[in-house]
Amino acid sequence: MKPQRRCKICRQKFTPAFDNVRWCCPEHGAQFALVELEKKRTKQRKAMVKKEREAWRKRKEAVKPLKHWIDLTQRAVNDVCRETALVNGEGCISCGAKTANAWHAGHYRTTAAAGHLRFTRININLQCDACNLHKSGNIEAYRIALVARYGETAVQELENNNTPHRWTREELKEIRLTALAELRALKKREAA
Repeated sequence: MKPQRRCKICRQKFTPAFDNVRWCCPEHGAQFALVELEKKRTKQRKAMVKKEREAWRKRKEAVKPLKHWIDLTQRAVNDVCRETALVNGEGCISCGAKTANAWHAGHYRTTAAAGHLRFTRININLQCDACNLHKSGNIEAYRIALVARYGETAVQELENNNTPHRWTREELKEIRLTALAELRALKKREAA
């Protein structure tokens, strides 16, 4: 004897004639077929909408200027540099302050003067807002602290690096994703 099933339409129990029957009568079989067809069409529509959205996103990304991607990447790199320094208990590299109204990721060589070094970690350090904004980076004290932290040769290499570089979207995406992964790992470690 075959086991009983519930009809997909009226939810009444019935004994199916075949294993693939999910309805109790022919009328419910027709209704079930319409319901299944509508589900299939809905699924196809959702897939089509998803494809269209993805194509729209790609078109939208393609028209954004390179500056947009540089800014996004800079934000991610600055965040990870700032958080790393705060977790390590470092203060402002220029004045040594351990408290500030706001912390900045200060560049030793500015992004305007040396755009090719904007994502170089040795060039980005924690600075208080007073040094970074009001004292224009407090460069003299910044250099002294950089030499103490990394050594004279590393600082001179940084100062003498004038090789121009044109960023590509792929490079920026790779740098940004790496920085975001480091930031997630850092926050996870900090939370544990």
